[in-house]
Order: sequence, then structure tokens, then C-alpha cells
Amino acid sequence: MSLTDRATARRAAALAILAALIVAFWFGPVGAYRGLIDAADDRLAAKAAVLARYRALADGPTPATLPSAAGRSLLYPEMPDSQAAAMLQETVKGAATAARIQVQGLQMLRSEALPGATRIGVRIRASGDMPGLRSLIYAIESARPVLYADNLQVQSPAPSPGAAAPRLDFQLDIAGFKTEPAP
Repeated sequence: MSLTDRATARRAAALAILAALIVAFWFGPVGAYRGLIDAADDRLAAKAAVLARYRALADGPTPATLPSAAGRSLLYPEMPDSQAAAMLQETVKGAATAARIQVQGLQMLRSEALPGATRIGVRIRASGDMPGLRSLIYAIESARPVLYADNLQVQSPAPSPGAAAPRLDFQLDIAGFKTEPAP
């Protein structure tokens, strides 16, 4: 083997080592960096899709042009106060039954005339557990026509030994609003 053959072999070995280092570098740190960039691209694409949905909702029809949900409005329609109070009581009783709350008493509150509406109220005295109370308040606040929960007072009787869930005694004022006849 001559001197030029040895130099050529060394160059070939050096080039092979350099190629191996480049391949290792490409699949090592550069590959990890490319993975981070791809993950960021995926997150960015997901956020862009959410933004496009929000823009479509914002550009969509306004609530005034949408039909109301089954013709239900935010206020009780024009009717006698006694009929609106009866509807309010039935709504509260239904919500309490669905929330597994035991109603001990319902008391009608005095109606209050407001500009363009009349406030009809009921005070409920009941007992139940904490998840039931939470469900009742959610049902009241999400009801249609709109109901307003106010003046919540909660008492917890002394726990008895071996009781599974503590019962709460509570009192809650609930108000609904009725439209006034046009003059």
C-alpha cells in the first residue's frame, strides 16, 4: 500500500466518521427540535380552528334574529299575579323534586311593581344535602322564564353518629318577573 492509498483510506474513514456524526446529530438534537416544532404546529392549528369557530359564531346571526327556544321568554307573560305565582310555585316544586330536596314550606312574598314588570316571589323552607342544594340553585338560575335566587340561609343541625351525609336546613327567596300590560 502506498502513501497515497493510506491518505485516501484515512480521508474515507474521516468522511465516514463525519457522515456518522452528521446522521447522529440529525436524529438526535435536530430530531428532538423538529418534534417540538411539529407539536407547536399542532397546538397552533388547534387554536386556529377554535378561533375560526369563534369568528363564525361572532359573524353568525344575532340573537334577535334567532327564534326563541320553544317560544319561552325571559319574563312571565301578561297574566294575573295569582296565575304567575302558581306557575312560580310549580317551577320551584319541580326543581326541588328533581334535586331530591324535601320542601317543608312555601310562602308567597309580596309582589313588587317595577317599571315595565312585576316581581313575584316565593320563600322556600327545605332540607337536603349539599349536592341537592347545589342542584336546586342551578335549576332555579337556569330556569326559563328567568328566576332569581336571593337571601339563602343555611343551617346544619348537629350531626348524628353514623350519618352518611349531613342534612342541611335552608331558606331561599326565589323571584320571577311578569310583564306588565302595555298602556
